[in-house]
Amino acid sequence: MVKKYDIAIIGAGAAGLTAAFTAAGFSKKVVLIDKNLPGGECTWSGCIPSKSLINIAKEVHHAKKYTPNLEVDTSVVLKDIQDIIQKVYAGESPEVLKQSGIDFVNGYARFVGPHTVEVEGKQIEAKKIILSTGSTPMVPPIEGLDNVSYLTNETIFTQKSFPKTMTILGGGAIGVEMSQALNRIGVKVTLVEKSEQILPKDEEELVLMIQQRLIDEGITIHTGATAVKAAQKGGQIDLTIEKDGSGTTVSGEGLLIALGRQANVKGYNLEQAGVDYDSKSIKVDDHLETSAKGIYAIGDVVGPYQLSHMANAQGITATQNAILPINKKMDYEHVTWCTYTDPELGRSGLSEKEAREKYGDSIRIYEHEYADLDRANTKKDSIGKVKIILDKKGYILGASILGDRAGEIISQIQTIKSLHINMGKLSGVIHPYPTYSEVLVKIGKKVYVDNLLNQPVVKTFNKAKAGELPADKIAIYGAAAAAGIGIANMAIKNNSKPKLGVENGRLKEMPSTPNAVSSQAASIDKHVPAWPYNGSKKEAKKNLIGMLKGFEGITIIQNDENYVYAVAKSKKMKFKDDIEFFFNDAAQRIEFRSASRVGYSDAGVNRKRYDEMRSRYFSISAHTRNS
Repeated sequence: MVKKYDIAIIGAGAAGLTAAFTAAGFSKKVVLIDKNLPGGECTWSGCIPSKSLINIAKEVHHAKKYTPNLEVDTSVVLKDIQDIIQKVYAGESPEVLKQSGIDFVNGYARFVGPHTVEVEGKQIEAKKIILSTGSTPMVPPIEGLDNVSYLTNETIFTQKSFPKTMTILGGGAIGVEMSQALNRIGVKVTLVEKSEQILPKDEEELVLMIQQRLIDEGITIHTGATAVKAAQKGGQIDLTIEKDGSGTTVSGEGLLIALGRQANVKGYNLEQAGVDYDSKSIKVDDHLETSAKGIYAIGDVVGPYQLSHMANAQGITATQNAILPINKKMDYEHVTWCTYTDPELGRSGLSEKEAREKYGDSIRIYEHEYADLDRANTKKDSIGKVKIILDKKGYILGASILGDRAGEIISQIQTIKSLHINMGKLSGVIHPYPTYSEVLVKIGKKVYVDNLLNQPVVKTFNKAKAGELPADKIAIYGAAAAAGIGIANMAIKNNSKPKLGVENGRLKEMPSTPNAVSSQAASIDKHVPAWPYNGSKKEAKKNLIGMLKGFEGITIIQNDENYVYAVAKSKKMKFKDDIEFFFNDAAQRIEFRSASRVGYSDAGVNRKRYDEMRSRYFSISAHTRNS
């Protein structure tokens, strides 16, 4: 008998669990299938055990400062890690899934049809299927490796105790995190990395700082080194490495392979479902749908980022696309990650190199040392640096942080970046003192000032001071200076929209700028006549809009039944003038007001513009009546 579901999810790791809970939230009938228990690599052999070890190692490291001869029983450490794993698993067990309306089937799923899989001899059919089969440790074809008792992240936490010495092959996040943590609990560690630097995806300057910290703590690091041979010598494993044309051997009781992950694509009979894949991944489109309609793929088996939080994001997107009629593209613009060394290394968006390749030299770089943070200075031997890359307008393109709480600070940056908030706006955000995140306010203040200095009006003043400004412009800006308007103040006013609109049947009362004109003004020097409808209100509105659309430098911002608002921008100085029209039905006329934001446009510009607009409006009205 075939059991039928709305959604079947194969793989109960981070991506699969997220997809299952999301689908259940839409009241769909959901089944989650996995050959292992729910939780996947993250719970059982990745994020949870590794971060538990890191926390324990940090406590030991601090204790050793005051108890140098402290020895650690690593069997107790491993027992504590297993206890933590079980605590996390308790929140995603089959019983918990069942309470959420999700069926869990423990077994290996293989496709027997386009939307049918077989698990332990029983068939399951689903309208939509989501593949989240995950990944396994990548093991390289090194001579002799098959004959040694090497470890991976899947086996290292299942031991009774850690080896006293360890060679770690791979200087990515897993290798570097494990190196420091194991070293701190008493394991003598040698780290081997093929690239010229550890953590090759991160900012070199910050990586070198953490690399030196690892060396200072006693870790031996070989970069630019390739492993060519492994051999078991009694209780030791010898690893032969080549660097700069010469070979050397490093030895340890343990050998941990930490060279990344490879996608789980074999054994599922994907061909039967028409799903395209290769050895690296299952192929998906922008909506995470595979080549087989109605079958989606997410998480490590898809990439391009094998990170639990990216898997979660894919799980939500794919499930919504499988359920809802409107599809959403998976957005990788705001990728972020954190390497949990001590101190942490956080990253959001582009590196400086990537930003320069994409945007050229228009980017802006802001850096701040942890040494200039009071909170950081309360901790002995604290190191760290914040580096933020902005576009020319002050919006975040990327950031890297090395330092305590980097993962939390990079999350705040990630929020600002994702919501497209200008970094300068943080200048006025109050943060508790003393905190690490206060660094963002300090950088925000620098960005705010630079944003002002980059305003056209300010640049022109600076050119004037340097003798680079033409005489005709000096006179205009000189008038502004004589009137007591500061440079920054002018820039702020020119980019701040006044509180305009209609109130009590007329245009709102506004502080009048020197060149303002209005049909509602009491003073003769500022008064201009309102315009008659010259026909129906509908015709008057049409004629007005037509006039504005044909007027150079005018942008219509608001067009309501009785109110039209537009902004005029001058060519040379980019000054903005606000222009309002109110349809006064009682008087059958259009009320008019035009005012310069900073009040120092070319003398009489608002009146001149009024005269030209009035002339064009009457001309269009006459043409409309005669046509």
